[in-house]
Amino acid sequence: MTASLLLALDLVAAIATAGAWIGAAVLAAGLRARTSSAADAPNDRPAPASIHTPPTIRRRSAWLVIALSGIGALGVLAQGLCVALLSAHGWWFVQEKVVFALPLVVLAGVAGGILATPGLLAAARGSRPAPGARDLAALVGAAAAAVAGIVARLVVGYPLELVPALVLLGLVLLSAALAGAIFAGRRGRVVTGLVAFSVLVLVAAIGLAWLGSAALPGALAATHHGAADAPAPPPGGISVTDLRTPADQPGRLAAFDLTAEQQQVTLASGRTVSAWTYGSLPGPELRVTQGDLVEVRLHNADIDEGVTIHWHGYDVPAGEDGVAGVTQDAVLPGDSFTYRFPATDTGTYWYHTHQVSADGVRRGLFGTLVVLPKTGVPEAVDLTVPLHTLGGVVILGDSDVAVARTVAAGESVRLRLVNTDRVPRRFRVDGAPFTVVAADGRDLVGPTPVTGKLLRIAAGGRLDVSLTMPGAGVRLSSNASTTATLSLGPAGAKVPAAAPVEAASGDLDLLDYGTPTGEELPAGEGRVDTTMVLDRNPRFLAGRPAYGYTVNGQVFPHIPSLEVSEGNTVRLTVANRGLETHPMHVHGHRVRVVSRDGTPSTGSPLWLDTFDVQPGEVWVVEFVADNPGVWMDHCHNLDHAAEGMMMALAYRGVTSPFEQGGPHGNRSE
Repeated sequence: MTASLLLALDLVAAIATAGAWIGAAVLAAGLRARTSSAADAPNDRPAPASIHTPPTIRRRSAWLVIALSGIGALGVLAQGLCVALLSAHGWWFVQEKVVFALPLVVLAGVAGGILATPGLLAAARGSRPAPGARDLAALVGAAAAAVAGIVARLVVGYPLELVPALVLLGLVLLSAALAGAIFAGRRGRVVTGLVAFSVLVLVAAIGLAWLGSAALPGALAATHHGAADAPAPPPGGISVTDLRTPADQPGRLAAFDLTAEQQQVTLASGRTVSAWTYGSLPGPELRVTQGDLVEVRLHNADIDEGVTIHWHGYDVPAGEDGVAGVTQDAVLPGDSFTYRFPATDTGTYWYHTHQVSADGVRRGLFGTLVVLPKTGVPEAVDLTVPLHTLGGVVILGDSDVAVARTVAAGESVRLRLVNTDRVPRRFRVDGAPFTVVAADGRDLVGPTPVTGKLLRIAAGGRLDVSLTMPGAGVRLSSNASTTATLSLGPAGAKVPAAAPVEAASGDLDLLDYGTPTGEELPAGEGRVDTTMVLDRNPRFLAGRPAYGYTVNGQVFPHIPSLEVSEGNTVRLTVANRGLETHPMHVHGHRVRVVSRDGTPSTGSPLWLDTFDVQPGEVWVVEFVADNPGVWMDHCHNLDHAAEGMMMALAYRGVTSPFEQGGPHGNRSE
């Protein structure tokens, strides 16, 4: 079974356990309360209806309590089985269960059974009218332990540290003590004291979590913050502002001007949408040749939130990366910023704002970047096809309706597919075999023709597809829309209709596609191994409660930076404990995929800048730290980044004078 399914089954078992034990405790409490009310009724008043409850009913209720307790015990066994199976997928999926939730629920269940069973059996046999106070305390304690296990899974997550574990344990013990005091008829001061202490523990835990979120952030701010009280750069250190393209950089100048502005854009269907653009929707394609010196002057006409340009997937110098609050200030209305970088690597890339990008990219602040080899590409027809969703309208290329283009039979075609959405998209090519010749801008080795497979592209990812045009033509479609399609073929050709996505024989898996080369990662100077565990848990974001996306239990800007030295070999293990896909994107570097769920990459060396970690998956990737700077490392579902799943890859000795917020309203996401 997959880790995702086992996580779901474990949670179901934990909820069933808690539900059964809560039901047992409530039913037992009701039985005791009715019996006590009847016994305490004054002689001069009519007895409550419960006094007339037949003994058989009371005995059946007691047996039902025992049955519910047994169901809870079976739930504990089911949890143990799930945890045993999950452990094969990695410690990240079972840590809080193994060290806390499972031991606690087992101990509470055993203790509850030992303490409560004699009294429950006596009540079931009719030798006593109802469970005793000790029985009730044991049942409540077991139920509280089961609930604490759920909280450990869903609220605390990975890693479960000592303080939250102690808080949960304390609340379990206090719940049992409070139940015992109430049903033993203790005086009000005892009950009030226990209630007050329980509330104090809970409020203190929440308060400490809030204070931690509102305090100065962790390593990112401590090392790279630009405020007046930030530490001075270390001796020999360098600022990201110094890591820019030299003024004397050689190369033929390829200059572009982009103006960010609010626009009413009329789509091919005639529908008008409100957008933020770099002058068009999508933004202008920047097509250059390897060896060129790219110079892009960005002007902000009227985007009040500010804009930048991040070169997604392109390994520019750090000072050109375009991340507000890290490599520059956001460009406010009326201001400009010029980016310069050498076009050293060929391939398909894209650009977008990295200032409030969850909103800005969705509204249209994106475009494509294509770097051609000096000798050009072998295909006669070369088309860039970004897919974007704006206001519920899917735009393929630059059209929200079906588009046909004449291509002569026998001509070779390259389709550069770019997913600019925040979720994965599947593309389908009907009418001809195709070959995936590049992924995320990097050529694949020994790719072979494919038919009947879907091309699943992560949010932010790209695939280049090459094919030879048949006489009947081809059609490109996606699972995002049934209306926005691209047809290519000779004039008058009856292009095949787009087949349903479900009719395909699955996704093309690039892990075993192409030819292995035995390529090894260049030997680095020192090795850095780190783990990123992705999840979703209740957290405080900027002091406000939120259901945040976490990395190792923290949310931005409190996730410690991954610190490296230039020349290090870095290996990342990324595990997804959550229910959603996370396309992880490391700025300034491409990573080589080592394995997914323990299965090694056996095809062409697979170099990606955005790798899609689906629920329950574990990816291992590696790269050489050869591009000094302070780089963002985040989920490219930009909503997830905005809600916490963002951190920094920071080179030792590199600092930044920029800060989050401030007069420019910098927001790195």
